[in-house]
Amino acid sequence: MFTLRKIATFGTAAVVALSLSAAPASAKKPPRGDFSFIATIDCGSGPTQVGSTDDLYAPLVDLRTGKKYKPIAWSVSGDWGSLDDAIAEPKKHSVVCSYDDGMAAGTVTVKKA
Repeated sequence: MFTLRKIATFGTAAVVALSLSAAPASAKKPPRGDFSFIATIDCGSGPTQVGSTDDLYAPLVDLRTGKKYKPIAWSVSGDWGSLDDAIAEPKKHSVVCSYDDGMAAGTVTVKKA
């Protein structure tokens, strides 16, 4: 026979199991922000679509995973001219990525995670 204690234990176990199974799905959702540019970058592990704002050194946000890439240097050009700018010297904890947003193409150097 089920006792009140067994029912309570079963109920608690069910709640814990449901909350654990829901955690990975809600752990990290893709961003839904307003981006000025959608670009493709490739840092060596394949192309990734990122969103960015008008701020040159704002993080580039992976549209699928939400991972952020922090730019430290740019070398891009387009019909409007070219841009070579850096806020930090590339070091061993940075990686050069190809960059293309349809208006500018070249490279962006980002800090490694």
